[in-house]
Amino acid sequence: MEANQIKKLYQAMSENGFSTLELELGKKNRVRLTLEQTSATEMIPGDVLAQLAEVEDSETPANTQVEIRSDKVGTFTFSDRKLKAGDRIKKGETLGLVKGISFQDRIKCSLDGIIHKVEVEDGAVVDYGRLLFLVNID
Repeated sequence: MEANQIKKLYQAMSENGFSTLELELGKKNRVRLTLEQTSATEMIPGDVLAQLAEVEDSETPANTQVEIRSDKVGTFTFSDRKLKAGDRIKKGETLGLVKGISFQDRIKCSLDGIIHKVEVEDGAVVDYGRLLFLVNID
């Protein structure tokens, strides 16, 4: 998604009073845009527009981040290795498991990338939709 398209979505959401927009791209890829404004009549802050303009005008592409979230409620454990920021992951690699009473769900990455942030600890109880990892896509 290009910066200009993001600006248009932001403006449309702001003008129509929406605070959250979630797009599903297939079964496992989702994008969520959340406004932090309190009123639908507020305009886009100048610093946000300036940042979007910088991204649009720059010659080097900006990193795209993907959120990896839990699809189940259970206990999270890392799979083969404990991941940390900066670790490279590959498409299809199992990042961890969410274990419940009658299931064990594998958490896989849908694209190649680098872990930007790990939002979960080994052994933590996770809810449906809980953010587990932020990944910078190659």
